[in-house]
Formats: sequence, structure tokens, C-alpha cells
Amino acid sequence: MSSIVTIEQVKQYNKTNVNWNKFFSVVETVGSSMNGQKDRFDKSDIIEMALSEFSSGNIEYVNDDGVDHKLVNLKDENNNETTQEMKFLTGSFYDIRVIQRAKKATKKSPAREQIKGVVSLPGNKTINIKLMNSNGENSHKALPKDYAKFLLVVDNYSAHVVEVSKLSKFLKFTGDGIEAKSVPREIFTQIISPDEVTNRVVMNMNYKQEKLKFQKNFLSQF
Repeated sequence: MSSIVTIEQVKQYNKTNVNWNKFFSVVETVGSSMNGQKDRFDKSDIIEMALSEFSSGNIEYVNDDGVDHKLVNLKDENNNETTQEMKFLTGSFYDIRVIQRAKKATKKSPAREQIKGVVSLPGNKTINIKLMNSNGENSHKALPKDYAKFLLVVDNYSAHVVEVSKLSKFLKFTGDGIEAKSVPREIFTQIISPDEVTNRVVMNMNYKQEKLKFQKNFLSQF
């Protein structure tokens, strides 16, 4: 193994060590029920934890500022585990397109059916990524030195990775944090495409409702 961890090694490590069918089953099950302002952090935690949970111990969930995961069996030149930050961004690379076509149409009743398909977004699409959220107290003029070396971006259907160093010219520093603005999708390396997720299972549960039940049960103990 090279002394310097490459983007190809990180791609292959994530690709081969994660059960992506289970991971995207979690994404699909959580769905849109956790998109409220109070729920989004919880949703991110669940998705970040899922990557570790379905990696058979090869990815450690650490949830530090700027580092979500350690790739424990992929070491750098100093024998440190490779670090990775993860962002879940709906529609960043692929999204659902709904088309309609006629189904047993007549002159009086042009009946139609909906056909859903996952499609790649336009080739010149750029994305914005909030790398750090400081809640109005940002004092950084650069990413912290202990920020992850690689950034994993996941949407509802795919996963992509990029070296954090390649984001430097896109960084914007505001009082609210650090953001990478108008990042070209082409600088990312694809790990998993929609076609490779072959067994997505949607569980019959509502995470938000289950969380509320737990909270009520907890309060009932007092």
C-alpha cells in the first residue's frame, strides 16, 4: 500500500466494506419524515451511524467536529486511520424524475400513468456543502488542521467522495460557519451508483413517531 492514501483507495474501501443495500434501506425508511429544522441533526446522525453499523467494524463512527468516521484499516503515512467527514445532501447527484405516459387513453379520457426513474442531474450542476456549522460564532479563516482528509457526500441514491484539499478554492467563511460554494460535481469520485443498490428495503416504521414514543415512555418513568 502506498504511504499516502489516495482517493481511489478511499473509494474502494467504502465501496467494499459497506453493505450499501442496508445503508440505503435506512435512507429510504427515514425518508422525508425527518426534514424539519429540529429533526435534521437527528437524521444526519442516524445516516452517519448507519455507514459504520453496516461496515463490519471497518468504519468507526466518531462524530467529532469535522470528522464523522475513521477508516480504521486504511492507514496514512504516519500509521493514523484515514478520516472522513460525511454530508447527506438530497438531490446532489441523482434524483427522482417523474414522467407521465398514456395508459389506455381515449378521446374523452386521456388516462395516464406515472413512471418514476432515478436520473443523473445535469452535467454542469454544482453543489453547496456546509462543512462546519458554528451557530454564528465562526472565527476560522481556514478549515481546522484536524478536519477530515476526505469528504463523503451521499444523496438518496448514490455516494461520492473528494479530497478535502480540493475544496480550498470554493470555501466561504461567514459568521455561521464554513461552506464550500458552487462545487463542481465532476471533482467527486463516485463510490456507489443507483444501479448498484439492488435490494433497497423500506421498513414499515416512522422514525420520528418512534422517537416520540420513546420520549413519552422515558418521561412516564418519573
